[in-house]
Order: sequence, then structure tokens, then C-alpha cells
Amino acid sequence: MLPAASASRMAGLQVPLGGLINLIKGAAVFAAFCLAAWLLWRLVTAALARRSVHPDAVHLVVRVISGVLVGLGAFMFASIALGNAIYGLTGVLVAVFSASLGLQDLFKNYVSGFYVLLERNVRVGELVEVGGYRGVVSEIRMRVTYMRGTDGALIVVPNSEFFTKTLTVAPAPQQLGGDGAADRPSP
Repeated sequence: MLPAASASRMAGLQVPLGGLINLIKGAAVFAAFCLAAWLLWRLVTAALARRSVHPDAVHLVVRVISGVLVGLGAFMFASIALGNAIYGLTGVLVAVFSASLGLQDLFKNYVSGFYVLLERNVRVGELVEVGGYRGVVSEIRMRVTYMRGTDGALIVVPNSEFFTKTLTVAPAPQQLGGDGAADRPSP
């Protein structure tokens, strides 16, 4: 039996036994990350296909998820194989920083949606003008608000627009007096 401090010869290379064990552990962790990426690829693809999401969007989402997981697996492999936790921590920080930059607008819209729903400055049925668009609010969600324009067109407004642009809110067209036909979207 070889002591832990001794070296073994493999294909003409002298590798410390402890380093070989760390290399195997790192490879196992990397394989686990790759397996997780593959499983998530299949699960997300199936879930988005059931929701009739456009195939290009599905492909983009699963590639980003898989890329992030394989990249984190590579950083963890380096961290374990080299015996230095700073590599794994660096990988996690790079992933978090990249994700935060990419998701910044999405988070801004969700936070804005929370305030739109909480403060109730805009309500379903009201006539709203924001960012050069005018329409009757038909639905308010966490990320976006749906309006119907005067020509019946669907207008999708990110909720952050309600906080960064000048907003004009008028009573619902039915409350304007008369028939309000000029502002009511056509069926």
C-alpha cells in the first residue's frame, strides 16, 4: 500500500496520490454538473413545449441554463482538482455577476409591477397614456401591463415604464360621459 505522500507513476508522469484523488473528485463533481445540465435541459424543454413556447426561445433558455451549469462545474472542477477554493468561489461570483447584469431589466419590471399592483395608481378599465401609447388597461401582471389601443391593437407595456415615463391616467371610457366611443377600443 502506498502512503499518501508518495507518488505513483502513470504513463510516465509523476502525480502525487493526493492530487490524483482530488482530480478524480473534481471530475466526479464536473460530471454531476453536466448530468444536472442534461436533466434540466430535458425538463425545461418538456415544460416549455407544454406551454407552446416558441422553439427558438426554448432553445435559448436551455442553452443558457446548460452553459451556466457546465461553466460552474468547470470552476468547481478546478477548485477541487487544484485544492484551492478560490477558483470555485470565483466561478460562482462570475456567474452571479453575469446573471445580475442580464436580469437587471427583468427584476426592475417585476419590482415595478409589485408597486403598480400595491399602489393601484393604474387600474383595469382606465384610460392610460404612457411612453407615447394610449389605451384602456385590460390586465395588470407582475412584469407587464396589457392595454387595448383605440384601434383595438394590444399594447404591452413593461411595468418599469410607469415609473420612468410621464403617466396620464383618465377615468374609464364608460365614465367619461356620453358614449366614450372615441377612446374605447373597437371589438
